[in-house]
Amino acid sequence: MTRNVQTSEVSLAGIPFRPGTAEYYGPSGRNGFSRDRSSGWRVEGMGGLLRMDPQNAHVDERGMYHYHAVPSALAEQGGATLTRYTADGFEIHYAYDRAQSSWQLKSGKRASGPGGAHDGTYEEDYEYVAGSGSLDECNGAMVNGQYMYFATDTYPFFPRCFKGTVSSGFIGRGREGGRPDGRHGPPPPRRG
Repeated sequence: MTRNVQTSEVSLAGIPFRPGTAEYYGPSGRNGFSRDRSSGWRVEGMGGLLRMDPQNAHVDERGMYHYHAVPSALAEQGGATLTRYTADGFEIHYAYDRAQSSWQLKSGKRASGPGGAHDGTYEEDYEYVAGSGSLDECNGAMVNGQYMYFATDTYPFFPRCFKGTVSSGFIGRGREGGRPDGRHGPPPPRRG
């Protein structure tokens, strides 16, 4: 299993799903966060610090529109829905309340970093609790003998790790998400 990879899939409609962000807690940064990873507290896209439109999406600094959670238009369709495929070849389905994440909000207060209660503002506010839901740590499960991932209405919203083998060309080199600069999206094209 590939862990700590900020997956980036594309919907069947062509719009990227990017559950993770490139922002971290940074008290001296604009709005209380920055691209400096040293705090170790990654801003959760749906945690309230970033502005999202009614489809749980926004435009990044490069103008790329992308989802951080299940778009309301998909949620309103009804029934289990294939939303996309991942880099390891497995399908991702949105199954409404029939698939439950096993990621839980931690109780108590943060011992370091931004302080305050674990409220979902940061990815580190959550912990995987095996068996507390129907899905594994990558938000997946076996269904009729086939492994598949699920998009959920609660954290982590989309898979944030891979169970299968991912091509090194898909993830790229450098930091999480394949971008050496830690930003959303594919790296800039190579020159020469």
